[in-house]
Amino acid sequence: MNPKLTKWTRYEFWSFWLFYGPLTPWYIYKILKAGAPAYFCAANPGIKWGGFMNYPKINLLNQIEEKYKPKTVFFEEFTTQKMPFEFPFIAKPNIGERGIGVELIRNEIDWKTYIKQNNRDLILQEYFDSNFEFGVFYVRLPNDENGKIISITTKEFLAFVGDGKSTFKELINQNLRAFYRKDYLFERYKDELSTVLANGEQKLIEPIGNHSRGTIFLDGSHLKTIQLEKTIDEIAKNIDGFFYGRIDLKAKNLEDFQNGNFVILEINGANSEATHIYDPSYNLLKAYKEVLKHLDYQQKIAVQNNKNGIKWTDWKLLAKEIMARYTT
Repeated sequence: MNPKLTKWTRYEFWSFWLFYGPLTPWYIYKILKAGAPAYFCAANPGIKWGGFMNYPKINLLNQIEEKYKPKTVFFEEFTTQKMPFEFPFIAKPNIGERGIGVELIRNEIDWKTYIKQNNRDLILQEYFDSNFEFGVFYVRLPNDENGKIISITTKEFLAFVGDGKSTFKELINQNLRAFYRKDYLFERYKDELSTVLANGEQKLIEPIGNHSRGTIFLDGSHLKTIQLEKTIDEIAKNIDGFFYGRIDLKAKNLEDFQNGNFVILEINGANSEATHIYDPSYNLLKAYKEVLKHLDYQQKIAVQNNKNGIKWTDWKLLAKEIMARYTT
């Protein structure tokens, strides 16, 4: 299939604005019902803007027990030549979303290239080498004692399987998910473009589990267990003012995940997507149904927090920050 045609016929490849634009009347209805244009910020009163935008992720990570996260170090500015741990490791901006600026640093060359672009407000994490990565969506109504998991996303990282004939460059051009990032991949693997993978040989191309980086998102809601939900709930309740969001994590295997043995990579707030909707088996109507279910929880949580004394965010201040973000 022509990649350019697929971009328009499969909603998982649509831009954020194209996919969510049709929901504008629904948002207006929710705003009128709540009586507050920025009601969603009250879903997580312990996070800046409720986790809608420009919130420091290190503040959330610092509230998680050490056993539930990889070794993590934060730098306001990286000025030392001494690395906190050995290669490989993950580098990412403290404030960011959709995998932008997240890289696996394999060696000194990767690191020097990275810090030329960004050496401030930086999170470094030990690399947890596993293909078992998940996005767990958690909600808790403020008046309820316990929260729950309402969706789980499983991830399949972008990888190639050789046929013994095609060069690496040809495999990039042939793969729908790699095609959209071919300029990046051509640069990343510039020394391997003429290499031919042996028949059946597998090669991991993108170790970052983000949809925009070629990862396939699948609905893994059937993987929920009582122990998993209990562990997630305990972790979430120890995070100040956190009621709604997606927890991205890794485990050594499926059994560990379901038993609550994992490490948390990051936590997302009010801007969280129910990423399982990008499962290729979903249709647009089913995806929208899931989105609205999640956002209904967001609104209920926000309204309940407001009734419990949390003030609505001044929408003018939020609008000012949004304008600053997109005009600078």
